Amino acid sequence: MSEVKLPAYEAVEAALKSQALAVTPSELHGLLTGMLCGGLPAAGEHWMGPISDYANNGESLGGDARTLTQHLVDMTSKELAGTGFEASLLLPDDEEDLMVRAEALSEWVNCFLSGLGLMGLNQEKLPASVQEALGDLQDIAQLGIDDEDDLEEQAALFEQVIEHVRMCALTCYFELVSRHQSGQGDAPTLH
Repeated sequence: MSEVKLPAYEAVEAALKSQALAVTPSELHGLLTGMLCGGLPAAGEHWMGPISDYANNGESLGGDARTLTQHLVDMTSKELAGTGFEASLLLPDDEEDLMVRAEALSEWVNCFLSGLGLMGLNQEKLPASVQEALGDLQDIAQLGIDDEDDLEEQAALFEQVIEHVRMCALTCYFELVSRHQSGQGDAPTLH
């Protein structure tokens, strides 16, 4: 279990709404995680431009929204770079309706893919493991819950999908950031 604790989904949601930002906690965290996994430096506020564009119509984030986003960047970066091979997803609690959780996961995955895309990675030069992870994530983003099927069985499958999303994110981070930082691989090709 990770020692890094992201803020509660509901607390982030309330803070984003109080700042009138057009983003859900899952979208914000997915976008940030994708950018970090694509090589965005965690130090500084390199995230500010893309997040402001996405969540605030290009207007700079201020006050609580800026502090909250910096906290998410710091915690997510610390977790990804840690030795525990952990990646948390900012999703509604397990007690929330399965449909709501599935929608939030879809938002997280779509924004993760967008975050990676913002980093300008040349897809043709990505390692095969990253290409496979991205293909899996694109498929996962299209999944849905059928309320006519056994919801208990779907809830169990949903947990497996969440775990696979975590592994895909960690694969991207390891291949695109961690290996490069440790001198084991080439830098990601930006264009």
